[in-house]
Amino acid sequence: MERKIDISKLELLNPWIAKSINLFNSSSYLDSIMEIYPLEVAKPNRLNPELRRNIILEHNARNSDKLLTLLQDLKKFPYDDPIWYLLKNVEGCLDKNPFQVERIAQTLYSMTAEETVVRLESAPKLNTQLGPKFKNWLDSKFDLKSVEEFKASKRGIILLEASEEVAKKFVDIELGQNLSKRPDLLAKVNEIYIIGEAKWIGQPGGNQGKAVVEVIDFCKQQRGDVRRVGIVDGFPWAVRSKNGAIINNKEAVLIQESEYDILSALLLEEYLESFNSVHR
Repeated sequence: MERKIDISKLELLNPWIAKSINLFNSSSYLDSIMEIYPLEVAKPNRLNPELRRNIILEHNARNSDKLLTLLQDLKKFPYDDPIWYLLKNVEGCLDKNPFQVERIAQTLYSMTAEETVVRLESAPKLNTQLGPKFKNWLDSKFDLKSVEEFKASKRGIILLEASEEVAKKFVDIELGQNLSKRPDLLAKVNEIYIIGEAKWIGQPGGNQGKAVVEVIDFCKQQRGDVRRVGIVDGFPWAVRSKNGAIINNKEAVLIQESEYDILSALLLEEYLESFNSVHR
């Protein structure tokens, strides 16, 4: 994606974006951000020894029906197949579609029996575990208040403690924001309401680009006096690849050149405090 701003001139960027880029490039950023999004050690899921033995046996014997029957009750499949979910979960699908069964079997036979088992036992993708981490960190970092206390508060930095339904109703009715879901951040600094959308963007491409657009659109739709902030971490703060070339993937460029307040979660406390200090 073509850049419109010279990335070497950070003073041309939104100051919170510039701070986030500096943080990424001048510190052990990943070690620090993983205190907010902690990752467990990725451990393989070992199959029952007898099941493992039977899968290898039927694979080597090219017994397609028995092999797929063994795989049918497992949560994981050796590769992503667009119709395997239907074959394994819908009554009669596995029995009534022999051509698809054979197609899938031939794909499995293109691997060795041992490779098939290794794929079944491989560790889960850790990025699927990041969802609730940000909220857990927020809850441990800031003071949580009920709806009544939240509305009445006029001093300090607080967060709303409420269910998804109650929080969304508060944002839509009390704050007039018309969101599709509860915001990831629902804060109040003195008498200023601040809502935020948080995303972890680990790499360019795929749904990551969609997530970036969601954050920018969220920030763009400012309503009334409620401040909106994007809380983004990961790839969008990277400027240069390992060979020194400027990174021009849209996930980085769109965030870095945004006019809106978008920042790393590591800067969130400083960001909220900036409203506190101004209005004391």
